[in-house]
Amino acid sequence: MTNPNTTDEQEAPLDPTLERVRRKMLRLLIISSSAIVLGLMAVVYSIVYRVNRLPANTATPAASEREEIAPAARQSIALPSGFTVESTAIGGNRILLFGRTADGQLHIVVHDLATGKTVTEIELK
Repeated sequence: MTNPNTTDEQEAPLDPTLERVRRKMLRLLIISSSAIVLGLMAVVYSIVYRVNRLPANTATPAASEREEIAPAARQSIALPSGFTVESTAIGGNRILLFGRTADGQLHIVVHDLATGKTVTEIELK
């Protein structure tokens, strides 16, 4: 083996103990390579799955739904008579108006800017 002029055909067969070690190493190489390939396939699958999954709110509304949506700049909100606005809050496409009615009762009005309609009116007692 130390002679560089020998060819592969002239090499003596391996000792049975070394042959067992070589087979064991080959088996471990195959198992670890398979685990790495399966792990990479799982990562690629999860990336492709997340990229192809579309959120539900990105879909464009149908033609009949588009007609119902009022532009935010042209909306008017029907408030109870004598309602005085004390504070407001905006969250997403909704606006909350907190105030008092003419008789001093606390009142909350929630208005959806996307549809242009009042979602709910809450009277606080």
